[in-house]
Formats: sequence, structure tokens, C-alpha cells
Amino acid sequence: MYSDVFCKVYNEFGWNYYPEIFGEQLLQWLDKNRIQPKNAMDLACGTGILCEILHKAGIKASGMDFSAGMIDIARQGSREIHYEVADMITFRPEMQYDLVTCTGDAVNHIHDLADVEKIFHNVYAYTRPGGWFVFDILNENEVSDSEPFDMDFTEDVRVWFQMTRPGEKLVNLKIRVYEKGALAFEENIREKVHDPAEICELLRKAGFEVVKCSDSLLDDGSHGTTWFVIARRPEM
Repeated sequence: MYSDVFCKVYNEFGWNYYPEIFGEQLLQWLDKNRIQPKNAMDLACGTGILCEILHKAGIKASGMDFSAGMIDIARQGSREIHYEVADMITFRPEMQYDLVTCTGDAVNHIHDLADVEKIFHNVYAYTRPGGWFVFDILNENEVSDSEPFDMDFTEDVRVWFQMTRPGEKLVNLKIRVYEKGALAFEENIREKVHDPAEICELLRKAGFEVVKCSDSLLDDGSHGTTWFVIARRPEM
């Protein structure tokens, strides 16, 4: 569970750039493929950036996240977007959605493939027949140790972070926040690098058709640092 301080730093420090970029590309992909979802669920929605983008595009958006702090910030946005605190592994709403998303390598926060399989089976249940499941996972070839990096957040607050590889298939992001020179808190976020072939096989076991697994969401020649996975629940 992220701390309240980390949630505020996450929201205000510029780490919302990824859901913003993903949201723009997702809308382009939907338009290009003439897909017009009426509603959408964003898993691990964070501070609700992608939900806001979908909402402004005329899609009835909902979001869930394990972090109450993230959801508290998300709820400060549009009141028409429904948010809830829940565990992605056990989350299973009664209604179905035309589009389910999960960005920011949230699936990599789930280390046990058995739990990933549970998520996929649950997502299949609340994806409407003919609906879409679009998410990303870390790209093994693009994740490496990095030098420590720090920036001034405000006049009194400094943020330091570093990505390391503590073991095979593991990635650790360490974040420290200093207030007036003193360490205020430290957060360690550890992720598991999953094999995209295994992820696609788990999707098929859950009943999905895997439409795409690529380092580019759009077929425009661009390449990203993550794998984008597009799956579809078959029509009845």
C-alpha cells in the first residue's frame, strides 16, 4: 500500500505522463479500429488520469486501485467517474465493460503467475462479449540498473529515486523524499518481469483471444519500453 505522501508526490511530481501518453494512443487505436466503447474499467487506476481522458472522450469510465491514497486523489476529479478501493486479484464487479485497461506495468506488481491467472479469469468475467482488455507489462530488454536521480520537488522537498535489478526477473524502484534536508519517508516498489509468451498463454486459458503483443500500441513505427497486450473476449 503506497503511503499518502508518496501518492501526493506521484500525482504532483509528473509521473502521470505515462497514463496521459497511453490514453492519447489508446484513443487513436480505438478510432483507427472503429471501436466505440460505451464504458470502461481501469484497473490500478492510480490518481485517475486515464479515467479522466476516457471520460472526456465520452466513455463512461470507472477505476479501481489498491491504494486508498491514490483513490482519494482520483476522486478530486470528475464526480461522474466511479472509483473504488479494491484488490486487483479478487476484484470482480457485477457489471460488464466494453473496455478494460491496466497501465503503468501494474501487472508486474503481481509476482505470482497464479495470481495473474486469477486476474485474467476475473477480467474475462466482467468484459462484455466482444469487449477488449488492453494492458502493458515491462519489457525485459528495456529494464536495467540506473544511476540515482534526484530533483527538487518544492523549495523544501527533494525527491530521490533509483531503479535497480536486485535479482533475476526483479526490478526495484527506491524512492526517498527529503523535507528540509531530513529523510521524510522511503518507498520500495518491487516488480516482477513476466515473460510475454506466458502472459499471452494465461490470457488464452482465461478465454481471451490475443490480438496483439508488441512494443508499440500503434502500428506507426514507434517503439516503447513496455509490451502492449491487446486481448478480446470472443462474441457469444
